[in-house]
Amino acid sequence: MALDRFLKRRAWALDHPGIQPTHLLACGDNAGGQVAFAALAVSDRGVQLWRRALDWRAHDVIADPARGCCAIVGRKPGHQALLCDLASGDLLRKLDPLPDCTFDGHAVFSRDGMRLYTTQSQGKAQIGHIVVYDVGRGTVLNSYSSHGVEPHELLWSADGATLVVGNGGILDRNATDPIESSLVWLDAASGALKGRVVLDEDNETLSLRHLARLADGRIVCGVQDQDFATDLRPLVLIADATGEVTWLDLPVEIHRRLMGYIGSVAVDPSGTFICATSPRGGLAVVWTATDGHYVDAIDLPDTCGVAGGPEAGGFLLSSGHGARLPIHVDPVEGIVALPEALRLDPLQWDNHLSLVG
Repeated sequence: MALDRFLKRRAWALDHPGIQPTHLLACGDNAGGQVAFAALAVSDRGVQLWRRALDWRAHDVIADPARGCCAIVGRKPGHQALLCDLASGDLLRKLDPLPDCTFDGHAVFSRDGMRLYTTQSQGKAQIGHIVVYDVGRGTVLNSYSSHGVEPHELLWSADGATLVVGNGGILDRNATDPIESSLVWLDAASGALKGRVVLDEDNETLSLRHLARLADGRIVCGVQDQDFATDLRPLVLIADATGEVTWLDLPVEIHRRLMGYIGSVAVDPSGTFICATSPRGGLAVVWTATDGHYVDAIDLPDTCGVAGGPEAGGFLLSSGHGARLPIHVDPVEGIVALPEALRLDPLQWDNHLSLVG
């Protein structure tokens, strides 16, 4: 087995000399009428470096580049997550959820790469848990409450010791009743609650789900409205652990087109711009990070994945129709994307893509 793995890695290195993954994605493939799922790594030029076939649908794929590891997390309700070699995609070990729990699609590595923190929901009540795994052994080290219902994305706060979690609060996606959604700050070691944002009655149909961190430590959160047909409720906010919330403005015509749904949020490498995507609206929207000023929007049908690009002001977008579109944000010109930069793949890119490093 060790010899087989060595030979496989050597063959990969000979085929891809000096190339390292820059983005990780999950996808679907309906070639030949057969539904199949996979996770992929691509280079900065869009070259596919490896592809790991899956018999379940993945949601997010994240990297720990310092230790050459990545995690593939099952889409809610996910019954499995995988730890793989970042360079080759080779399987390292499988992770199972807690009893009566399912993975909720997202995870983060600890700063030293020794632990993986996951969001999980338990039973019909969708009781939220943060479950911590030993990366080296694949065993559960710890678990504690997410202090909410149906936790989704989580990330590290600026201090490196606090987790920020979006508790989505959705039990029935067809219902328009008020939901128990919250954004919480938790001590990563003990699970103790350090801060919480709960929305007021005017916004109680909003689900707080996807997150990104600004350079000053504040958290960007993209939301989904369970009752978008009745009103134009705000869809992207910036918050901190003290409970201060700022909603980002949108032109009315853009706001309507988003159809109450933000699929992903990201910050560019310079920390200057925020980008949010809406697969329902087929739009990606950009704001300035300092003051939340609306900059521009760009059409891309069924776009959901977004991650920072390799340079300041850069983002990479992906869509369920197989498009990957690098864009650049100029403070004056807005979003700049050359038509020839659009890459079309024979794959259906899933909800998220992540920047390695």
